[in-house]
Amino acid sequence: MFTVRRAAVRAARRAGRRQYSSDHGAGAHGAEHGHHGADAGPGTESFSTGFYVSLAAIPASIAVYTFSRPGKDGQPTGITKLIDHYSSYKEDWIARNNLHTAMIEQAAFDRNLFQSDKGSAHIELRSPELFNTGSPYNVVAGAGPRGIDQVVARYQVEYAKEEERRIEETAKREALAQSKK
Repeated sequence: MFTVRRAAVRAARRAGRRQYSSDHGAGAHGAEHGHHGADAGPGTESFSTGFYVSLAAIPASIAVYTFSRPGKDGQPTGITKLIDHYSSYKEDWIARNNLHTAMIEQAAFDRNLFQSDKGSAHIELRSPELFNTGSPYNVVAGAGPRGIDQVVARYQVEYAKEEERRIEETAKREALAQSKK
């Protein structure tokens, strides 16, 4: 922008300083009568860019015209084929988005199914024999091997209580979230 402005200012200054020859005056006509255009000489002039643009526009317009004409036997035009080629992407994206939505909905359903399941209260011990370890000899009275059924029953009761507490907290959170909406 600034270079264009500088060039315009420079050209305006040159035009203001230009001195015309004195052949416009009254006495100058006779003095320089034989020297009209003697200093001009044959110069090399080239075609402007407008000429080349108009020259290139002719084959370009012929190409566009040919490309826009329908083919033999009623085939669609080249421009129609090009538009149809790129419009198929829209249909592909619609199909891809529908598939993605179905997958997300199925994942949400599965997650809801697994999280709402209570599951089994049975806890499988890897090695229940560890509860009754120790030497069978020199056992003090009353400290012998015990049945772990009492231990299992105790932990099942604790697990059930913990599960009930968790369900109540979840219900409270959901009720609070619903009331905020």
